[in-house]
Amino acid sequence: MKIAVAVASLAFIGWKVYAQLADGEPFASFSPTVAPLLAAVLLMPLNWLLETRKWQVLTSDLQTLTVKESFRSVLAGLAVSMLTPNRVGDFAGRIAWLKPENRTAGAMSAFVGGWAQMLSIALLGVVAFCMKPVLPDFLEWFGCHAVATAAVLIVLAAVVCVAYFFMGSLASRFRFSHWQWLEKFVRAAGQHTKWQLAVVLFLSLCRTVVFIIQFQLILQSSEINLETIDAFRSIALMYCFVSVIPTFALAEWGVRGSMALLFVTPLGGSPTQIVAATLALWLINVALPAIVGALLMAFSKKRLQKD
Repeated sequence: MKIAVAVASLAFIGWKVYAQLADGEPFASFSPTVAPLLAAVLLMPLNWLLETRKWQVLTSDLQTLTVKESFRSVLAGLAVSMLTPNRVGDFAGRIAWLKPENRTAGAMSAFVGGWAQMLSIALLGVVAFCMKPVLPDFLEWFGCHAVATAAVLIVLAAVVCVAYFFMGSLASRFRFSHWQWLEKFVRAAGQHTKWQLAVVLFLSLCRTVVFIIQFQLILQSSEINLETIDAFRSIALMYCFVSVIPTFALAEWGVRGSMALLFVTPLGGSPTQIVAATLALWLINVALPAIVGALLMAFSKKRLQKD
């Protein structure tokens, strides 16, 4: 299914570009303006420093990590996740930097961090929908029933938020006496205080806002000038759909590109410009840090093997 999604996304991008050319529109080249593109690149370290701080908070009760150690752990997780569906392998790279006895609980901490990031994207997506964005055709039914849809989304978001903050209490109801490692993993859900969870969710919201600003800046550098509110509504919804579509990280830019075409094209810009901007953002935020993470893991191989 993941391969089918990747192929369908790339086919959709190809079809949109072909339709642009068939209509006689010029093939717009990606000639970015330097200042907005540079600003988007400079926000990349902030993006990963926020994730570094999240990981420090999540592991603070297990093991004290310096900023450098936490940063290495985050980038290593990104490098490993590039080869797994929906980045589920992120935890494997991260826990490699923890002591062996802390790795099971650390895997749960990585799961909590991922949950918080998904929740932050969903929350901003709900806010964006309630602001009545320009919806693509396949969401027209929801636009016609905007009030009812918004009410359902708000209730679902509230339920997920409650589950997030009370995950420890919920996990304590499960017993896995025959699988001690699974028992330890589930029990680790209760190791985080509600204050820690609130801080992690806040940092996740900050990261999502950075994502949105970066994409708007790259679109601006491609001479696609959108109003700030319009950009927020469309990009926030785009990230919501990207986050729930099953895919591999290496093919993620195709999914992002297809979703960007659906949500951003109605506001202006050619398909080639939008796809190029999406690829540029993926390279900045995912590919480049993943390469750095892979290099860090390669040069730290002896240490990891020793642990």
